[in-house]
Amino acid sequence: MSGETKILDCRAVARGFQGWVREELKGFDKPPALATLYYAPRRNEGSLRYRELIHKDAARLGVEARDFEAGDERGLLALIKRLNADSSVAGIMAFYPIGGRLPDEDLMDCVSPLKDVEGLHSLNLGYLIKYKRFLDEARTVKCVVPATAKAVVKTLQHFDIPLEGRFVTIVNNSMRVGKPLGLMLENLGATVVKVYDKTRPSDLKDCVGRADIVVTAVPDPAFLLEPSWVKRGSTVIDVSYQGNVDAAALKSPAAVTARDNRIGQVTRAMMFVNLVYCAKAQRAAR
Repeated sequence: MSGETKILDCRAVARGFQGWVREELKGFDKPPALATLYYAPRRNEGSLRYRELIHKDAARLGVEARDFEAGDERGLLALIKRLNADSSVAGIMAFYPIGGRLPDEDLMDCVSPLKDVEGLHSLNLGYLIKYKRFLDEARTVKCVVPATAKAVVKTLQHFDIPLEGRFVTIVNNSMRVGKPLGLMLENLGATVVKVYDKTRPSDLKDCVGRADIVVTAVPDPAFLLEPSWVKRGSTVIDVSYQGNVDAAALKSPAAVTARDNRIGQVTRAMMFVNLVYCAKAQRAAR
């Protein structure tokens, strides 16, 4: 990589939003509580690790995080229903993929949209499609959007990486990352193409090669993006846990995320930003 390459310090971005959360929490008589919900029959090591990190972050921020596990699908739905009705819980976070008989997309709509810290309820995604930013602007009650997509956008904005008029390729088309991130970037004036496992290799290469910004988020350890496809001066954001691209092999990128300083910590900070938004929305509704 060129000596002029900017390493995106995701840790600093996360600290900034964590500081914002701490300040906002001072405006509540009692810090809003977060409920985490894990589906035990489909053990997922990534979800377990993520749950551990969320609870550690909650402890540092002074947020009560309550942990729940469901032993079957009926119990999972009952838990969601109970937590929706529990006024002492401000946010509900389920660890997807659930892998049960009911599709994850249907489970996402079982969580109350006012407690949906992941921004995955159809109502919240609909606000994103319409680029609706506030539920109640006078009370600064903002809409909730998916945390990972928001983390990518906020990181780009933090480092003054232009979005308007830029060509962006997202290597992911999931409900949690690619779809909402594409909408957010389009709302900010970017031209976005999403590629995924059904994309022809020649088209993948072409789209990556044209991009001013490449965001890759493939959860497959076997997937590696060919560094030679990325043009000089591009920004490369690697969202994947295991790493989708060898940053050291890139041809003089303008900016890139580092393997030991990844976007995941910003995603977790966004979860707590969303928790504050949910708590404010519920307070306004009351």
